[in-house]
Amino acid sequence: MSGQSEIPQVPERDQYGGDELPTYDDLAEQNGPNSRFGRWRGWIEKRAAERYADLTPDALARRRQKGWGNEPERRPQPGGSTGASSSGAPVAPPLDLAFQLHIQTDFANPSLPIATPTNKHLPPTPSVGESLSPTHCQVHNFGSRFLPHSTAPIRCLLPILGNRLLLIGHDDGLSVMDMFPREWGEHGLVEKGPNDAEARPIWVGEGVFQMSFLELESVGDGTPQGVVLALVGPDSNSPKDQECVRSLRMYNLASLVSVAKWAISQKGNKPLSIHHHPASGKPTQTTPKKHRNRPSLAKGLRNFIAESPITPASTTSSRMNLLYADSPLEPPPSIYGGGMYRSNSNESTSTVDSTWDVVEELPLRWATDYVPLANPGSRLQNCSVYSYALWRDENQRSRGGAYLAIVIKSNILLYETPKGERSFRYVKEFYTPLQARSLTFVQQFVQDPISRSTSDAAPRMSPHHSRHSKHLSVSLKPTQYPPQLSLFVIFEKKAGMIRIADAAVGEVDLGDENNLHHLLSPLGGAVARRSRASWDGKSFHKESKANWTLPTKFVVPGLGREKGLYILTRGKQSHIYPHPLPAHISVTPAYRTFSWSFSPSYVCPRVCCPQADGPSFLQVMAFGEDGVEVLEVPLSSLTENKGKGKAQEPLQAQTDLGGDAGFLCLGGQWDRTAQPMLTRSDSVMSTDMDDDDETLANRAMTLRGEEGVYGWVRRGVEDWRIFWVGGGHS
Repeated sequence: MSGQSEIPQVPERDQYGGDELPTYDDLAEQNGPNSRFGRWRGWIEKRAAERYADLTPDALARRRQKGWGNEPERRPQPGGSTGASSSGAPVAPPLDLAFQLHIQTDFANPSLPIATPTNKHLPPTPSVGESLSPTHCQVHNFGSRFLPHSTAPIRCLLPILGNRLLLIGHDDGLSVMDMFPREWGEHGLVEKGPNDAEARPIWVGEGVFQMSFLELESVGDGTPQGVVLALVGPDSNSPKDQECVRSLRMYNLASLVSVAKWAISQKGNKPLSIHHHPASGKPTQTTPKKHRNRPSLAKGLRNFIAESPITPASTTSSRMNLLYADSPLEPPPSIYGGGMYRSNSNESTSTVDSTWDVVEELPLRWATDYVPLANPGSRLQNCSVYSYALWRDENQRSRGGAYLAIVIKSNILLYETPKGERSFRYVKEFYTPLQARSLTFVQQFVQDPISRSTSDAAPRMSPHHSRHSKHLSVSLKPTQYPPQLSLFVIFEKKAGMIRIADAAVGEVDLGDENNLHHLLSPLGGAVARRSRASWDGKSFHKESKANWTLPTKFVVPGLGREKGLYILTRGKQSHIYPHPLPAHISVTPAYRTFSWSFSPSYVCPRVCCPQADGPSFLQVMAFGEDGVEVLEVPLSSLTENKGKGKAQEPLQAQTDLGGDAGFLCLGGQWDRTAQPMLTRSDSVMSTDMDDDDETLANRAMTLRGEEGVYGWVRRGVEDWRIFWVGGGHS
């Protein structure tokens, strides 16, 4: 504390005014800025020095810039007293001379210059991952560890705009995660990184359970063009007595991008409320709307949207019409022509009020910019869709040549897009005794068993018929047909194969499960055409074996696109088989067998080719109730097991993410911090590459091979998160 000498003997007065008390400005000019505190001035200056001692020079300079004292300082009149030497306040810890804290109490001395910080645009903070030693794998978590990405179970994910935005489908609706959020800071717009990613809801009321690209075309203006196939249905809050009908829709990708950007910009606002109408299947909004004349959406997009698709409305509408399931009875509703929002006859008389109404309804119109796959009179009409699978020839980059398999209650419907066309056409229908849980497309060899049995009887002929018997044996040996496209269908406890060409069915059985039934392989001889009695519901329910997971394919470098390997998984065992699958799987030894510590719900392989001089290896990830487990083996060990030597033990790592984990989709390269803009999303009907440019095709294939895997994890009752696992190429 200061001594009694600091207390003025007489009350202070304004020396230059009348008998009124001096103002704070007068006292600051005469005795310094802190003279009004009297005996407490020394203590206040000491506390101020301690408070500013922990500030960095940059932070102190920023505070001075937006605080007081930046105007030119006024010089006090002669005779003004100072109190710098009498305060006795402790000196603050020394700082850099340019940013040293200085409490101005003597205006006779010039003030220290204030250093002006440079406004540099810093790059966003890269994603920090957790290494899974001894493997090359990394796990990356996004966003705050206190905020869930969804309060409902996450079902699917679709990366868009080079993985900068992630569309998240869940039981309650659709959300978007901004991987590089932006906000206004002290020096303007600041871009954050994946560690600050935020998930925002787009709409609620209609759950999204599957999403896939049907067509993707990059136009170079930041808004991709294309079509997204989505499986939607009522959300988890729908009445129990209402029939839950799930349907397939083809959404306009540009509209989904626009509504996702709108949701990101609407911080704190409620999402769109869209509810499924059970009768018409069209969405309705619960919030009341003003009944005004509505102009066409095409006019609203041309007049008000800066990032609207460059394709004219008529062109986009015709494109969606082509993708619609053909029907000679009724054409599909026009998306951009107001088909989902029928305009009144006096639409042309609408003026400014209706124009503003279009602006208010744009988010809802973006969210409902789709065409249903089930046209009136088709087999999908009023049928609930449980899942679907897409297939397209990897060697064909032109339109067409794709298959779509749709699972309904007791049937599987097959649709096809002929080569050179874009519309799906109905092909055939497959009956299933039980509802299929999931399905995918696979390739498999086929043999003719009748020719084999005739050939086996040839050596029993007499010796003088040896010439004819030799000729007969050669001509009637088992016929090897070209690989056939088949459906791999998983039921509750069994799996079956359905051949597309002739609808032959068979049960899938691995060799180590039942060696007595040597012909219980899919589509092999008489077993391929077994009666439906073997597929009855009772036999499925009596089976107590472990569950199947969908087979996955990977391509080994050097074998070409047509060559590769399959991974078949049942229970805790995964087996590697050649691609195409052999005709008799149960009697064909697997190239390699892996054992997991838990029964995975999905197994995803990745071939890693390090850029350094290191050997290429196979990275296999298993997702399940215990988290994620990773195995790594060299590619050189993936050969036929001929009993020569002991197989090399794989590197193994496991991480507990805090709950059950599941697979979502491939994508992203978050282990490479220097590449914020990631690879293009894979599509089914991609038209953004030149057919004659093999370099771009090979480059795109290489980038897709370097992508990681997105997954979901449940950390609580209403806490579902997105994570990424990958790495090994750098």
